[in-house]
Amino acid sequence: MSIPVAIIGLGAVADSHLAAYRELPEIEIVAVVDPRAERVRQVSERVGAPGFLDCASMLKQVRPRIACVLSTVASHRTLTEMLAAAGIHVLCEKPIANRVQDALAMKEACAHHGVQFMYGSSYRYLPAVMQARELIASGTIGRVRLIEERGVVGQGADKFVPMSAAHYPEGTPGGGGFGLFDHGVHLLDIFPWLLGSPIRRVLGRGNYTGRAMEPEFALLEHECGALGMLTYDESTVSSDLPWEGVFSHGHSWVLNEGFVGAVGEWSAGASFIRVHGTHGALRIFHYANRLFLAVPGEVRELTVPAGAAPEHFGRQLRAFIHALDRAQPAPSSIDLGIGALSTLLGIYRSAETQRWVDVK
Repeated sequence: MSIPVAIIGLGAVADSHLAAYRELPEIEIVAVVDPRAERVRQVSERVGAPGFLDCASMLKQVRPRIACVLSTVASHRTLTEMLAAAGIHVLCEKPIANRVQDALAMKEACAHHGVQFMYGSSYRYLPAVMQARELIASGTIGRVRLIEERGVVGQGADKFVPMSAAHYPEGTPGGGGFGLFDHGVHLLDIFPWLLGSPIRRVLGRGNYTGRAMEPEFALLEHECGALGMLTYDESTVSSDLPWEGVFSHGHSWVLNEGFVGAVGEWSAGASFIRVHGTHGALRIFHYANRLFLAVPGEVRELTVPAGAAPEHFGRQLRAFIHALDRAQPAPSSIDLGIGALSTLLGIYRSAETQRWVDVK
């Protein structure tokens, strides 16, 4: 019997989730929800499921077992509390919320109503990232000293469009779709997971909705001694050279469009993570699904299992279903989302104090 799933929020990322879910015979999309009537009509016709303009209307007619909350970050608390009260399990996209108190309220609501909440830590299901974690744990590159991601991806200040106030209210931490708050939260979750070591303290600076955009950065000191580095700027011009890209074994993420392109296409600006150890280094092209190992005198590409973006969304949902069927906790718990958000907000506090901020 198919598991009924609702999709709440039909932005660009919803198309990627739906593409991945088509490959899961164990589920059935039973509802799609979004306040934009035309968007609801389009997606409803495409997936063959009833469409609704709000969650309350959906719950009067449909009771899914799982709801995938892909809506604006500012709506996550209200939707999670409503779904939990209806006895529906929640898979929620990142960031979990704008404020820690909202995330804690979401945790309390799910616990009170006895439903599971799975945080959308989707990078944990990308094959290149999974394989890199195994290599790091095995000691292949020695003790990790530095792990970093850099995203200077703009086309100039006049073409930069920040995330709307519907996502991040005016005056609160925000910025662009490939900035610290909306994207960097992925790395605040994945860096400790890759290293097997939590973040101890942070220092950095992030953007706010409604203010002039500045370059964003974060230094992350892990318990193991490794230094994490994040650098982002979408309101300047990228200096990436075309030949620095790779032929992609996955799809590329384009802001406001989702995952695009085809397997085998050249990706001139493919996103990647660098991991530097005492014996070697890794270059992880997480969306392009390619992985390189560098040791003194040699650089070689490693074979990575197929199934890159957006298929990782399907693996994520399948892992949640397996946990529910076995009455086990969600693989990526709500505490992971709260932890990533707390770390993120600690970076913003460090800019105010001009000091390192301890992560609790």
